[in-house]
Amino acid sequence: MNNYHSNNYHFPKLLFISDCYKYTHAAMYADNVEEVYSLLYCRKPRLNLSSINNHIVAFGMRQVISRLEKYYKEFVECDTDTIMRGLELLYCDFMKFSKNDSAYKFLIDKWLSLPKEMPIIFKALPEGSFVSNNMPIISIQCVDSKHCWFVNFIETFLNSELWKTCFVATKAALFKKIEYEHIGYYLDSSYNFHDFSARGMNGIWDCHSSSMGHILFFSGTDSIMTLKNIYDNYGRSDSLQSIANLGSIPASEHSVMCLGGREREIETFKNIMKRFPKQMVSIVSDTWNLWDIIDSLKNDKEAYELIMKREFPIVLRPDSGDPFLILTGNENSSDSRERLGVIRLVESYFGFDRVKIIYGDAITVDRARQIYHWCRDNGLDATSFLCLGVGSYAYNSGIRDDVGLVTKMTWAKIGGKAEHLIKSPITGSEKISLCGKVGVDRDTREVLQFLDSDMENDLLTDDLSMKSFDSIKAYAKEEFLRFGV
Repeated sequence: MNNYHSNNYHFPKLLFISDCYKYTHAAMYADNVEEVYSLLYCRKPRLNLSSINNHIVAFGMRQVISRLEKYYKEFVECDTDTIMRGLELLYCDFMKFSKNDSAYKFLIDKWLSLPKEMPIIFKALPEGSFVSNNMPIISIQCVDSKHCWFVNFIETFLNSELWKTCFVATKAALFKKIEYEHIGYYLDSSYNFHDFSARGMNGIWDCHSSSMGHILFFSGTDSIMTLKNIYDNYGRSDSLQSIANLGSIPASEHSVMCLGGREREIETFKNIMKRFPKQMVSIVSDTWNLWDIIDSLKNDKEAYELIMKREFPIVLRPDSGDPFLILTGNENSSDSRERLGVIRLVESYFGFDRVKIIYGDAITVDRARQIYHWCRDNGLDATSFLCLGVGSYAYNSGIRDDVGLVTKMTWAKIGGKAEHLIKSPITGSEKISLCGKVGVDRDTREVLQFLDSDMENDLLTDDLSMKSFDSIKAYAKEEFLRFGV
């Protein structure tokens, strides 16, 4: 086996972005295939989307395509010797081809003949579109017979890079619907649901992409990676305004409280309040005894005066236990304070204008809805005092099937004749594919199949430019109010 490491080869990323079987498909195509066309679309999502009328939020398409274009540019600018070494690694060392195999020579020629510009025509929905079942998100076409294999080669990359951002954006829309139903209108700048998910995502660069889905509908995030994403991808001048419309606050964590000592926990609270006198500050409150520290804040004269005389309120953060019972009260507890719950204690001890609450442990859509319903039933406006932190429990709990993202080839020109392609397995009728070229009527959102040419008034567009993030948020709002309410 060749020692690639010692030779210091830096193989282009494009060589390593797909499932292994796709590396041989070019040699399996019929010789008279002239053009191919594939669709990436949502097929029977598994998420419960009933509250937003069974829609997925399509978001991140242009970033994924842009990333692919960068990988392609790196590949075509790489020297032939390095590319050949990489291909030998894939086909000979890994897949055990012989260099004398005719299939090997055919496949190598396909790679080496790729043109300077990626031979793909992409169309995509506007970012933030609300997508119903079987509605295409991206169309992928090649009109050069020699490179038709490349359309489905990039399928794995597109699916794996896109599904998570759509998943997070859709989950955020589900949280947004809870807020919307509670107050009766769409809140443009909302900190009622805050992104806590960064540490539980599949690496920082997963967070960099997918956590953008949260800020499509909310303004609060601790995922700093989103700021870099906005700055890098949405226009430097426009991005600064977008970033200014987001935010978070200083906040303690358990290590901070532990370093102050259990016996001096109230002193740590007071120290934090003194260090941040001119802004809201969040202080974790369950490091030891949540109920005792709330009492101490009420009964310690200095602490109470600091709270009542501050320009901005403090934010208590209970962070463990059953979110609903901790916040609203556990009638089975022997502790009278726990029976009341954090919300009632804060309201009676301080008032919501002085102390607010954030809870960020194990928040799900169902738990958030339960908490909001309790507040409504008890005459309280949750949005005036309560923030729910949405962590990886909600944002990293899904798989691709939850949004139903698939890619299927649905049309081809073979021997000069247009062919409508369809997958229709007798053993799985739920997997029947779209067929022909497909468009989405911009006005009615009707999905039209069995076409042989591009349709007029198609919502799928070849405009792949990045709009400002604020304009995308505005579009997502329009979509939410049109299809999600």
